[in-house]
Amino acid sequence: MGKNSETYTVMILPSPTSEPYRFSVTKKTLYCTIGGASFLGLLLVAFLIQYFVLVGQVWEMNLLRNETKSQKVQIQGFLSTVSDLKKQLLHLRELETKLRVITDTPVKEDSKPGKENKEASAELMGMGGPDEAPDLASDASLRTAPETQISNTRDLLRSIQEDLGNLTEVATREEAAFQQISSVMQGKRAIWASTPSIWPVSGWLTSGFGNRISPFTGEVSMHKGIDIAARPLTPVVAPANGIVVRTGFDGGFGNMIRIDHGFGMMTAYGHLAKIGVHVGQRVSRGQLIGFVGSTGLSTGPHLHYEVYVNSSPVNPLRYILN
Repeated sequence: MGKNSETYTVMILPSPTSEPYRFSVTKKTLYCTIGGASFLGLLLVAFLIQYFVLVGQVWEMNLLRNETKSQKVQIQGFLSTVSDLKKQLLHLRELETKLRVITDTPVKEDSKPGKENKEASAELMGMGGPDEAPDLASDASLRTAPETQISNTRDLLRSIQEDLGNLTEVATREEAAFQQISSVMQGKRAIWASTPSIWPVSGWLTSGFGNRISPFTGEVSMHKGIDIAARPLTPVVAPANGIVVRTGFDGGFGNMIRIDHGFGMMTAYGHLAKIGVHVGQRVSRGQLIGFVGSTGLSTGPHLHYEVYVNSSPVNPLRYILN
């Protein structure tokens, strides 16, 4: 009999008084049983290791998907903000065009008329990326492979970065354009503030601008202003901003005032009862400068009012708006 045919007897005693159980196994069977048990043990260990590795990968994947979901929700908000900025800049473009028309502000010399607006509008409308992001947090998105999600996220971030760069350039140009318009409006505001556009006194127009028969000589003569009849001591106000350049008594105009408004414009006031300003004083539109009287060559209480543009007398009614 060979070595593998040898047998081993195993006794099992359930209790000290019970009959023992005996069974015999061959040496070959014992080795096979031990080998099989060892194999099964190793297989179980390998299975457990693989199981924990897979659990770790699933946990990491879920963590990555949750993080990607959060990032994409933030990116969706960024895309919406960029879209709003585009619309606001387009509105600013339209406003700039209207302001240029209203203020008669030309486009810069290095740009052809309308070219800058069209290019900027096309640039804003043609920026990369959708105006509204897709539903980045949907279940379908989450089922996408993590590598694809990361790639899509990078594409969206690149699109946002390009859009922000373009928006910065357009905003810079808009700032320069509005500064130009502001400068023009500032200059024109000064002109408007210096234009004698209101009645200097409340009263009745008794004599207009131009040739008339002089009440003193009976001959035709040039009347360089207008006469406004009013009660004595009726307040006389400055019709625009300016600086008083002359006050005093004149043989023909009596007590009189001259105001230099700048931009080649000057006004004069005659026959005043009282003068309320002094030479060098800066006055603003509507400010009291004197009172109606009948000094000098006058047939009754009234204000003689003259307007000069570049030293030439003009009809004051052309400038009065109220």
